[in-house]
This record gives sequence, C-alpha cells and structure tokens, in this order.
Amino acid sequence: MERGYGVRAQRVVEAGLYATALLGGDLGPAYVAFAMMLVQAVLTPLASPVALVWALFQRQPPADQLGNLYFDLAGSRGATAVSCVVQLAAFALIQRAGMPTLGRVLLAVPCASCILAATVGFCAGCGFYVLGRDLLVRAGLLRGVPEGACDVRLERDQL
Repeated sequence: MERGYGVRAQRVVEAGLYATALLGGDLGPAYVAFAMMLVQAVLTPLASPVALVWALFQRQPPADQLGNLYFDLAGSRGATAVSCVVQLAAFALIQRAGMPTLGRVLLAVPCASCILAATVGFCAGCGFYVLGRDLLVRAGLLRGVPEGACDVRLERDQL
C-alpha cells in the first residue's frame, strides 16, 4: 500500500469494524467504519485516522519504492468514494428496503476489500474506480493521458 503500514493498519481496523457489525448484528461499528471512509473520500485520503496515529510513532517515512512512482491520490479518494456508495446501498437495504440479508452480503464486500488491501494489496474499490474512469475516458467525458504517453517504449526490433 502506497503510504506504508499505517494504511494497512487503517484497513485492518475498518475490516474489524465491518466484521463486528456483520457478526454481531449491530450496525454501529459499520457506521464508524463508514465515517472513517467518508472522511477519506471527502477531505483527503491522507486523513486516515489510524494511519495518522501510526505516523506519530513511525517518525521516519518509508523509503520510496517503485510502486510510489504510480501513486494516484485521486485513485485512493475514488476507491473510498466507491466504498462509501456500496455501504450506503447496504445500509439502505438493511434499514429501509427490508432486505437485511442482501444488505449484509453487500456490506461484506468492503469488509473483504479492506482485508485484501491490508494483506495482499488488492482493493476492489480501486479496481472499480479505474474501470469507471476508463469508461468515462472512452466515452469522451474525461480526458485521459496525453496522446503517446507511455511508461516504457518498446521498439519492434526489441520484441
């Protein structure tokens, strides 16, 4: 994950809150996790409460790695926004639409994504954000990368 172990700890805490809500039957912990995600989506992904506390104890920032070259703060914000939309839909299904089972299954998606993000670095919200952004670029509603921009240029004779 792009900002080190603090964000991994943030995702573990959020996953724990979702799991507690799903297993305990009380949505209170899920609302806390939702509030933490909402802050990251609306303000900035850098406002991860657990990651900020972690940063107090880890004074030295992690060394730059190859993955940091491609860090996209908008992607983190978009992923948390996608997660917030999924959670709102789950809350509506549980409390308003009378479909608590479907709502809990939907609420399990951000829980699983947080676990996967903390352990293997895969975030479902990031995947959906990138997919949505690419579809909007292809539809001409967003501007993509400048024409001809690429990470590595391969010549035909090198293949």
